[in-house]
Amino acid sequence: MGRPPARLRLFAIGADAGAPLVRFVEARGGVTQELARAAILRGGAFLRGRRIRDPDAVVREGDRVEVELREPAPAELPRILHLDRLVLAVDKPAGVLAQEGRGGGPALPDLCSRLLRERDEPDAALLVHRLDRGTTGVTVLARTRAAQAALLAEFREARATKEYLALCAGEPSADELASDLALGADPAVPGKRRPDSRGEPARTRFRVLRRLPGAALIAAFPETGRTHQVRVHLAALGLPLAGDARYGGPRSLARPDGRRLELSRPLLHALGLRLRHPEGHELSLRAPAPADLEEAVRFLGR
Repeated sequence: MGRPPARLRLFAIGADAGAPLVRFVEARGGVTQELARAAILRGGAFLRGRRIRDPDAVVREGDRVEVELREPAPAELPRILHLDRLVLAVDKPAGVLAQEGRGGGPALPDLCSRLLRERDEPDAALLVHRLDRGTTGVTVLARTRAAQAALLAEFREARATKEYLALCAGEPSADELASDLALGADPAVPGKRRPDSRGEPARTRFRVLRRLPGAALIAAFPETGRTHQVRVHLAALGLPLAGDARYGGPRSLARPDGRRLELSRPLLHALGLRLRHPEGHELSLRAPAPADLEEAVRFLGR
């Protein structure tokens, strides 16, 4: 048998009804039962759109089953920016999901719990806000339910002040820009957002930090917290994020001498965050620009 595929997408017919999930994956996916069982137990299987860790879950006719067969590479642990008895703030690496999903690999709260256990600390790490999988930078988690409620209120009531770094393709028309386009779901592409006059109000201010050949390094200050807000607003201004193919950004950067730099993610980084700590004082957090963003700026600036 050759190397198994990374992912299976299977559809159950009448003859499959009632079969245990592990045997269905083995038979219809053409893989060993051991491989199928291991993938299910580690959380790599989705049945009827939900993650299933029970190998004996029953398959019904018409079910769609997706299985990630290959174990994801170990995730990079986030770096701690702040830690006290109520709040944990980290510098999220690229590629880490904010919460459990279909992308494989541990989610940020799981990685943060591991960090806390390594320090012999109680391992509660409760999500407060989300960065996209490809976005790096400052992320805050709570260590108690009461702290989580207080921190969530900071974001919900727009008291948290956020600053992002973005490397964009294109030439900004001015050094100070803003977008107040309302945002809604794109009905044609699940998970994607688009400008929509009937959508959620959104506003982002931008300041050009450095102009580069065919690109610009930009500071972004979102005044609301909509999904993909910075990405969509930049694209609407004709300045899509470098590496953000979903919103029209280039997958690589080019220099006048013909050299190219391939990009593995949208170059967006949560640089700073200020908000009120659950105990009442101000908490100011900063995460330095990641290596890949700095490398891209150097590449274009040479």
